[in-house]
Amino acid sequence: MFSTSHQVALISTINGMTKTASRTTAKPSPKSVSKPSETVLKRDVQNMRAELADRLLTLRAKHDLSQARLAELAGVDRKTINRIENGHFSPALDTLVRLSSALAVTPASLLKV
Repeated sequence: MFSTSHQVALISTINGMTKTASRTTAKPSPKSVSKPSETVLKRDVQNMRAELADRLLTLRAKHDLSQARLAELAGVDRKTINRIENGHFSPALDTLVRLSSALAVTPASLLKV
């Protein structure tokens, strides 16, 4: 099989690997994430709707567009623009992309808080 010197070298190697493995530090656990209360979630959604409504109205006015014209440019219904600007509607991502494209801004800029 192995000579005595090879056995000693093999055992040393195995012991060294064991020591190295035991020195490996565990990754720190990520911060604990807890579920926010329903009240907090509703408040955050309402705040975001209000921010989006203000931003959309400001941009539409800056470009001197009516709700109907913006809706036409974005390919959405005029009532959708009205509901967003009044904070009664959370638009889908597709709608946000269409609106941002029509207003020559990024979707992120519509949502930026």
